[in-house]
Amino acid sequence: MKVLTGKGVSNGIAIGKLHFFKKSVLDIPTYEVDDIDAELDRYHESMELAKAHLNEIYNNACEKVTKKESVIFQTHILILKDAKFVDFVESSIKKRKNAELSVYNASTKLANMFKAIDDDYFRARCNDIIDASHILLQILQNKNAEKVEINADDPVIIGATDLLPSDTISFNESKLLGFVTNGGSQSSHTSILARTMGLPSVIQIHEPLGVFNGKTAIIDGMLGKLIIDPDSNTLAMYNAKRDRYIKHQQRMSRQIGLPSETKNKQYIRLSADISRIEDIEKAKANDAEGIGLFRSEFLFMSRENAPDESEQFETYKTILRSFSNKDVIINTANGSSGKGMDYLDIPNEKNPALGFRGIRISLENPEFFRTQLRALYRASVFGNLSILLPMISSMEEIEYVKREIESIKKDLRLKGEPYSDNVRLGVMIETPAAAIISDEICSKVDFVNVNTDNLVQYTLAMDRDNQKLLDFYRPYHPAIRKLIKLVADNAHKNGKTIAVSGETAADTGVTKNLLALKIDELVLRPASILKVKATVRETDTSDAFEILKGTV
Repeated sequence: MKVLTGKGVSNGIAIGKLHFFKKSVLDIPTYEVDDIDAELDRYHESMELAKAHLNEIYNNACEKVTKKESVIFQTHILILKDAKFVDFVESSIKKRKNAELSVYNASTKLANMFKAIDDDYFRARCNDIIDASHILLQILQNKNAEKVEINADDPVIIGATDLLPSDTISFNESKLLGFVTNGGSQSSHTSILARTMGLPSVIQIHEPLGVFNGKTAIIDGMLGKLIIDPDSNTLAMYNAKRDRYIKHQQRMSRQIGLPSETKNKQYIRLSADISRIEDIEKAKANDAEGIGLFRSEFLFMSRENAPDESEQFETYKTILRSFSNKDVIINTANGSSGKGMDYLDIPNEKNPALGFRGIRISLENPEFFRTQLRALYRASVFGNLSILLPMISSMEEIEYVKREIESIKKDLRLKGEPYSDNVRLGVMIETPAAAIISDEICSKVDFVNVNTDNLVQYTLAMDRDNQKLLDFYRPYHPAIRKLIKLVADNAHKNGKTIAVSGETAADTGVTKNLLALKIDELVLRPASILKVKATVRETDTSDAFEILKGTV
C-alpha cells in the first residue's frame, strides 16, 4: 500500500482502478512563410473552426453541468478573439512566421502574464489559455480534436499529469469515479468542473501517476490523499467513510431553507464571500442570506486600465439586483503589489502584506477612488448596499472617506443622479491596531468585519502561506481570541454589528465560541455555508459563560 498526499479540490471518496490519461503533445513547426496574406487567411479560417468546435464542447457541457459552468468554453472563445492575442498573432505572421508558431508564442506570452500574478484565480486562467490555443493549434495542423475515451468495463479514477477543461468535460461521465493529477489548482476550471460534477478530486500529487496505471486506488478528496493498492482494512474503512460522506451530503441538503439559529433560538446571519459575478449562483444554491463580502479588486486586476464608472456600475447593479431584498456588502478595491493593477503605479514590494495596499492605494489615487464610490452610490438604488473599507488603521482614514462620500453624494444630486441614503459604511478589522481602536472605529461606522486571516498574520507576525511556519501558525492563539472579543464588545457597546470572515468563520470547531461572543454574522465561501448552518442549528449557547472560557 502506498499513500500519496496532494491537495483535495473536490470532496468525496472514490474507489476503483486508476486509468492514466496521457495527452498527446503537439509539435510546433517553425518556418518562414512566403505568402503572408494566404497565411493570415489560414489563421482566420482555423480560428472560425476552433470557435465552432468550442461551441460544440459548450453544448456538450450543458448536458453534464449547468450553463453557468459550461460558459467556461465560451470564455475560451473570447480568449481566441482577444484583441491583444489576435494582434500578436497577426503581427507575427506579417513578420513571415508561420501561424502555428505565432499562435504558440502568443498563448505562451499571455499565459506567462497571468502566471506572474500573485493570485490563485488568475494563475489558474493559464490552463484556459493553453486549452483554447491547443484546440486552435490542432486545427491549424489539420488534426482532429483528440478523442477522450476510457477503455474500461467499469468506472475508473482518471490520473493525469494535468487536465484541461475540454478534456475533463469530454470523458464519458458514466465511466468516471474521480480525478487525480500532478498539476492543477483549487481555482482552475478543471477543479470547478470536478466539483460541479460531484467527482472527488486531488491535485498536486508529486509522484508520476503513469506508473500506477491499472492499480486499485482510493481518492480521499477531503484529506487530499491518493492511496494505491490499499489493504483490506483500508478498503473497508474507506467504504464506510464513503457511506458516511453520502449521508453527510444528504444532511447538508436538508439545511436549505432552514433558519440559521441555535437550539436556544440565537440567530446568526450566514452570508457569502465572493469574488466574481459568476459566484452569485453558487451563493444562492448554498442558501446564502446575502453577500457579506464582494471583493471588488477582482474587477481591477490584470488590465491595462481600471474599469470605468459605467462598467463598475453595471457590475454592482447586477450583484444588488441578484440579492435585491438582502444585504450586499462590497469592499472598495483592496489592491496590492502583484495583483496586476500596474496602471496605479503600485511598486513591486518584497512584502506586499506590509506595503502599499488596501485603503492606502485608494487614498493615494483620489480620482480612482471617487470613480468607484460614484459607481457604488449610483448602483445603490438597486438593492441594500453596504460599503466596506479594507486595511483601515486610523480614524483619519475613515474621516477622509466620509468626506469623499459626502462630496460624491453632492455631485450626484447636482447631476440629478438617484442614489440611496441608506448605504451603510463599514470597516474591515485586519490589524491589531484597528482592533485596539475598535471602540473609536465603531462610533464612526455602521458595522465591522473581522478578517481573521489577516488578523492572525499580522498579530503573530507570520506569513500564513509560509510552509516553514505551519507548526507555529496558530489561528486560535489566545491573542486572537482576546482581539476578537474586544472588537465584539466594542461593536455591541456602540450598537453596531460585527461579522467574522476568513478561515476561522468556516471552522465548525469554533462556531460555538463565535456564537457565545454574539457575533452577528459569519461571512463564508459558498461551499461552507450549509456545513456551518448545520453546526449552528445543533448548538445550544445557553452555557455561554463556560464556552467563553474556551478558545475562540
